[in-house]
Amino acid sequence: MVRVTATALIAKEGRVLLGKRTSKIRFAGMWDAFGGHLEKGETPDQALRRELQEELAIEVTLAQFLHVYEDIDPTSGETFRHHLFLVTGWDGDPGIANDEHSEIRWFRPEEVPDLHLMPHLTEAIAMHVPGNV
Repeated sequence: MVRVTATALIAKEGRVLLGKRTSKIRFAGMWDAFGGHLEKGETPDQALRRELQEELAIEVTLAQFLHVYEDIDPTSGETFRHHLFLVTGWDGDPGIANDEHSEIRWFRPEEVPDLHLMPHLTEAIAMHVPGNV
């Protein structure tokens, strides 16, 4: 089974916001972008907006679809198909709004390769979050 998600690279002033996962089942202890599974009948854009409201208490005002990619979770072995978006506009101040992340932090793209993060996200951040966004 392939799990389908909407995933956001949230970027501001040349930095990207990432969260440290609390899950011991999926992507355990890794830094990750924000987003989550599509619910029945939901489009990736709708899921993205719902998930960012649930996880960070922000309302997306500007998001650009980038591409779809797949990866395999090193913790569970499950395959995920991610619809990746670049989010550069939102209302509200991002903060931890549920128990999915123990920490959130802004990173410059050059800091990202040193993090425990899935390789495709590292590449996407380098490609889509250069300079001042």
